[in-house]
Formats: sequence, C-alpha cells, structure tokens
Amino acid sequence: MKKLSLFLSIFAVLLLTACGNNNSDSTKGDGDKLPEMVEVEVLLPEKIEPNEEVKIEALVTQGEEKVEDANEVTFEVWKQGQEKDHEMIEGKNDGSGIYSFTKTFEEEGFYFVVAHTTARDMHVMPRVEMTVGNPDPATKEESGHDHGSEHSNHEGSHDGETHSNHESHEHEHDATLMMTLNNKEAVKVNEEVTLSTELKKDNAALKDATVRFEVWHVDAENHEYIDANEVTEGVYEAKTTFKEKGMHHIQIHVEKDELHEHQLEELEVE
Repeated sequence: MKKLSLFLSIFAVLLLTACGNNNSDSTKGDGDKLPEMVEVEVLLPEKIEPNEEVKIEALVTQGEEKVEDANEVTFEVWKQGQEKDHEMIEGKNDGSGIYSFTKTFEEEGFYFVVAHTTARDMHVMPRVEMTVGNPDPATKEESGHDHGSEHSNHEGSHDGETHSNHESHEHEHDATLMMTLNNKEAVKVNEEVTLSTELKKDNAALKDATVRFEVWHVDAENHEYIDANEVTEGVYEAKTTFKEKGMHHIQIHVEKDELHEHQLEELEVE
C-alpha cells in the first residue's frame, strides 16, 4: 500500500506540472499577437481647378486608432509624364490622424500623389491619381506607373485595393531583402563620388534589378533621382556630385518583378 500511495502522489505531481506548462504556453501565445496594420487613405477635394489653392490630406490609422504620432508623412507630387524632379512636400500634422499640405496647381492635367508614411515601425506609400481642370481624356496614360511610385508595407500586401474611389497600391515588404550603402565616409563638396549599394535577397546577390538613388539635402525640397548600373552581381553604382555641404539623405529604390522596396540612408558632405 505504501508503494501504491507513493506512485499515486508522484503521478499527481506530474499531472499538475503538465497542466501548469500548458497554461503558461497558452498565455504566452496571446501576448505574441502581431500589431495591426498601419493604413493610409489619401483624401482629395471633389474638384481641383488650375491656379486655385487646394488642401490634400492623408488619414493615418491603425485598427480603430487614429495615428497622431507618425514619424514621417511626406507627399510626393508629379504630373503625368514627369520622370524626374518630383516635388516632395512635408505633411502638416493637423491632429486626429490627419496630415496635409496645400498647393496650387498651375496647369491642368493628370497628376499623382504618393503619401510616404512611416509610423510605428511600418512604412506605407499609397498612391492616388487626381485630375486638375478638364484635360483631354485621350491624353491620359493607361498606366500611371511612373518613376517614384514605389509602395511598400512592412506588414502585408493589398495590391489593387482602392480607397475613396482613387487608385491605391501597396506591396509587401520583403524582409529577406538586404540593402547596404557602401558610402560610409563623408565626401567632399563639388567632387564626383560613386554611390554604391549591395543588394542581397535570401542571402544571394539580387541581380538584374532596377536601382535608383534618390538624393537630397536635409534642408532642400528638390530631390535628384540617379539611375544606378549593376557593376558586379548584386552591386549597383551611380556617379554624382554634391553641390552643398551638410547632411544629405540617400534613399535607395529597388524594383524587380513584384519587388518594390526602398531604404533611407544618410551621408555627410564636407
């Protein structure tokens, strides 16, 4: 009887221990839920006329919450057919998740707006098309997918999703893509420099990609876009000359098939 009692006691202890472990694992699982997506909806006026100031807004939300602490909301604006020198306008935080800018469009035509938004460790770049005045519909391009229209979301993909009856696309952030800006040392003003980046996907060189460097001084509005060439497998380079001293932003844009990604770096010019 003593042996039987001892056996039953040990069995009961083991059973309680197992139950306790199961409860612990279950509790841990509930605490590991992924955060909800940050979403951005670009809001346009019903009608935009040339030479009239208009306000364009972006509503930033995460689930039911309106995001009032976005790290960056910058609007990229360009007219259909404009390949370079897109205007970059810093959004004003109006509160309640609304970020905005005002602008007067001098020419009628078809335009595009990308809301570059960084908030809560996610990056979203929805693009909308808008019409200024009454341009000839025959001049409208079938695909408004010009340079500067990259869209990425660190948490998921919603290709083809539409907001407020305007075209909007987002592409999934590929966590396996690694970008490295090889220019780590300060460069000299008015001296030609070679910008270089190495791209790896799944630990292998990313070949045959379309790569551009977007370059601008921290205090400047105009951005320069420089096409890079692949010099060796996965290594892309472009030459440029910096005209101003001070800190510059270098944004690396990468496109290949469904992959649309970018990464922001900084470079000091002496």
